[in-house]
Amino acid sequence: MFRSVWKSAYETGHPRIDFEHRIFLDLILQIETDLSENAPPDQIERRIVELYKYTDFHFFSEESIMIDVAFPDLDAHRRNHELLLGELRSFTGPLSIETLRKKDIVGFLIEWFSFHTAGEDIRLAVYVRESASKAT
Repeated sequence: MFRSVWKSAYETGHPRIDFEHRIFLDLILQIETDLSENAPPDQIERRIVELYKYTDFHFFSEESIMIDVAFPDLDAHRRNHELLLGELRSFTGPLSIETLRKKDIVGFLIEWFSFHTAGEDIRLAVYVRESASKAT
């Protein structure tokens, strides 16, 4: 079981992005708890759909920040978002709990969250900070 808490490695330094990432991590941990406690399938499905919808919102929010600051890697970052949403969408259909466990949805989400947050999103936050300091 993953059972992580927020780590400084996840900090981007951008308050809104960090706030949204904390919610994202919380949703992943809720899914993990539901799976480990054998929650009813409809509850797990609902959580996965909630995660999908929240992820879609968060990506839009992040991309809006990128547009505001003319982030040069917007297209590549957006493609990464689209790939993740496509993969996440594959978990939102009628899957059995055993299929979700076999596909290791929690492992996939944690791996993506850690990589994307600690890598891609930190580059965005650094760019936002540098853009703000140049503007003043």
